[in-house]
Amino acid sequence: MKIRKALFTPVALAVLAALAGVPAGAQNAVMLSAPTTTNLLTTSSVSGVVIKGIVSGQPESVSFSGQAQIESRLVRDPDFGRPVLLMTVDLSSVSGVGQSTKAKYVIANPELVQRHLAPSHDVEVTFPFMKSGSTDASSARTGVASFSLSFNPDTGAVTSATGKVASPNF
Repeated sequence: MKIRKALFTPVALAVLAALAGVPAGAQNAVMLSAPTTTNLLTTSSVSGVVIKGIVSGQPESVSFSGQAQIESRLVRDPDFGRPVLLMTVDLSSVSGVGQSTKAKYVIANPELVQRHLAPSHDVEVTFPFMKSGSTDASSARTGVASFSLSFNPDTGAVTSATGKVASPNF
């Protein structure tokens, strides 16, 4: 039974973070919101993390740019009492342009990341992208968004963030 509980806890926390949603982004600047606390959770948001880069590959290389939104939640692990940091990385405001065809490429879904609390983290998330308007899932490609994040270790609030997009190195 303890094994099931240990496996269930991270999944339940990830679902909780997904249900919390991600706030709308600000333009041209990183906006840090004040942390809010309810029971065991502390939430902080960073809007407008400027991110850009190129994903190389076939049928064409794609230049991405835009603003990522990052939400962090500090949660006390009920089994070990240590703080765990849940992050939602939303790249839906980041888009790409094909370098040869000038076709628009889009990213749709946020990614959930879980880390033990530390003053800083380098976080990489892979993301699927496809041509705007395409319904053919087999045409989806993969990119990597990398972030350098600093946190307040007492609250889990993001204090600074930078990011870039690149090709995956599988």
